Amino acid sequence: MKNVLTLVIVMTAIALSHVHAQLPDSEIVGGPKIKFEDISFDFGEIQEGTYAKHVFSFTNIGDKPLLLKEVKPACGCTASEWTREPVLPGESGKVTAVFNSRGYGGRSFHKSITVTTNMNADGQTVLFFKGNVKKKVPQADIQPVQSPVRVENQ
Repeated sequence: MKNVLTLVIVMTAIALSHVHAQLPDSEIVGGPKIKFEDISFDFGEIQEGTYAKHVFSFTNIGDKPLLLKEVKPACGCTASEWTREPVLPGESGKVTAVFNSRGYGGRSFHKSITVTTNMNADGQTVLFFKGNVKKKVPQADIQPVQSPVRVENQ
């Protein structure tokens, strides 16, 4: 009976440690937690050849400093800037997405930026933005407006 009780206790301890190991660090002992104001943005219609910019703001709602380890756009048409220093609990930071619309005339776009943090093993958040690019009219197709010239005899 004593062996059975010992076996039950050992098995319970193993099971509980396994469940504990699967929880994210931020849920076990606290830690940094990122909360974005929004994770998607619609630019609507933009003009071809322009740079569309949006700032994704976030707050560290955890109890340890938050660090953005990597901010990676999904393609070369997007650039990003981000808060590089640790963000203390209760403080805010930003990830800025800049989309180059050159070559996208007459098309829509759906892009993303993956933000990797020190929150836990899966500390990634994907930010999305989209829009439609209005085709740019080539300058050669634009005819100058000429006013009629009137010559009066005196």
